[in-house]
Amino acid sequence: MTLPPDPFIGIALVAVLLAVAVGIAATLRRLNLVNGEIARKSVHVQLGLIVAAFPWLFTERWPVWVLAGMAVVALAGVRWLPRLRASVGGSLHDVDRLSWGEFCFPIAAAVAWSLMPGDWIRFSLPILVLAVSDAVAALVGTWYGRMHYTTAGGRKSWEGSLGFAAATFMVVHVPLLLATPIGRADSLLIAINMALLLMLVEALAWEGFDNLFIPIAGLLLIDECYGLPLPELIESTVVMTGLALGVWWWRRHTTLDDAAVLACAVLGFVSWSAGGWLWLLAPTVLFVLYTALFPPRDGEREHRALIPLTIALPGLVWLLVDTRHYGDPRWVLAAAGAYAIHLAGIGLLCEVHRRPERHWFVVVVVTWLLSVAIVLVPTAWVIGQTALMPTLALAVGELIGLLLLWAILPDRRALPTGERRWWWQCVAALIGSCAVLVVRA
Repeated sequence: MTLPPDPFIGIALVAVLLAVAVGIAATLRRLNLVNGEIARKSVHVQLGLIVAAFPWLFTERWPVWVLAGMAVVALAGVRWLPRLRASVGGSLHDVDRLSWGEFCFPIAAAVAWSLMPGDWIRFSLPILVLAVSDAVAALVGTWYGRMHYTTAGGRKSWEGSLGFAAATFMVVHVPLLLATPIGRADSLLIAINMALLLMLVEALAWEGFDNLFIPIAGLLLIDECYGLPLPELIESTVVMTGLALGVWWWRRHTTLDDAAVLACAVLGFVSWSAGGWLWLLAPTVLFVLYTALFPPRDGEREHRALIPLTIALPGLVWLLVDTRHYGDPRWVLAAAGAYAIHLAGIGLLCEVHRRPERHWFVVVVVTWLLSVAIVLVPTAWVIGQTALMPTLALAVGELIGLLLLWAILPDRRALPTGERRWWWQCVAALIGSCAVLVVRA
């Protein structure tokens, strides 16, 4: 048979192999030869190995989407139809936790294939990382995990995370070294970058969504790193390592749980990688100073990984705009303005709750001026004279954003801490930072 074969033959071959993999795991589980975790991870590994072979089976996008749809329908039947669950569900669902990973895997594979069809480096390597490294992390963490950290889904172990990083390094480094023309040092540094970043992504994922995040993040990272000059790869490795160690060292000064702290490192690396050092200035100031300026009520680390995402989202929107219209300093200033609104919003709600006798408008003005001075102005000073008018517009926009936040947020004097508060704050930050658009480039 020639490769790639007819797409219908490829679809049939993959469907049969997947059915065999699930059937073998279900039989072993039913005979009590393996436990539920091993059965589930054996299916996970076999699925990953099959999907990683797609560049040699398909050339078009539609067959992979057909397979993804078939897999989602079949997996839904196994989960929710009692007969199927009783016969083959033991290989997927006989674990003591909620997981949507079996649905995320085919969707992630289809999305990754649509982005990089036929490219085994950018498609197959992230899929192999998900298949092998995730299984290694689960098994190492289950058997040897002693040192734990908190996540949105409960607890994970550092032993499991380090096992994930080691497996990822080998999965990426060996193929790049043996089957591509890039140099030894380049393949080494790309593998280190992949191991560090994807370890963090896996650590902050919950309920099986690592099956979605890891392939997409891995594809984007390897696409960014592959072909970079050696000095830039070294810089990338240093930045990723520095961010991870830095946020972890500072975590006791924050209100973030462990996964949320690691999310800050990932978001910081994305900002630096896509925009450069200046895009790190405002979020770093916010991360380092917010609890010093506005101490939390009880010192608890209660905020989950979703909170840093809502805070970073407006800045990431402006970062995306910058990638389309590179060279305009308004966009990094708009991101800084959004982070300033977040800092002022944190201060506004904390101070109104702590000192209810003070008029809310006085608190708005004080927190507004403080956030402009310590978040927005430093970014404008680095940019230079061309930032004057956008900075003035953003200062006004920040005040409007704060007033909007005060108007739309329910129970504001009771210091709301739920996720809805942070989404409203995200909306206010994005709207306020749009003031930069009134200034022409």
